[in-house]
Amino acid sequence: MEQARGAAWSSNASFYLSPASVALLVLNLLDGLFTLLFLQLGVAEELNPLMRVAYEQSPLFFMFSKLVIVNAGLWLLCLHRRLRASRIAIRAGAVVYAIIVVYHLAFLTHLVLHWPFLFH
Repeated sequence: MEQARGAAWSSNASFYLSPASVALLVLNLLDGLFTLLFLQLGVAEELNPLMRVAYEQSPLFFMFSKLVIVNAGLWLLCLHRRLRASRIAIRAGAVVYAIIVVYHLAFLTHLVLHWPFLFH
């Protein structure tokens, strides 16, 4: 009986990383690195209360928390990727993180162009 339940679970839940899932992971990492850079430079503040507390503990804890939270959510979505809502959520997450990373790149460009003491 237990073996049958285990077999049913394994046939219904398999793990697969789609291109959108990989993009979400990479973009989340980039978001964390850019955010950490801007926080360390003192040119931004963390608006997410949970991540602000994590950063106040330590920058390493901030990155660890950020990666674990998103990876755990993505893991659950990937396990249930047969559900249309899961696939949509993964793609939507990748799009949101892509927009955030583009914003970070624009902000970094602004800093480089308008922050005189960086290169003088």
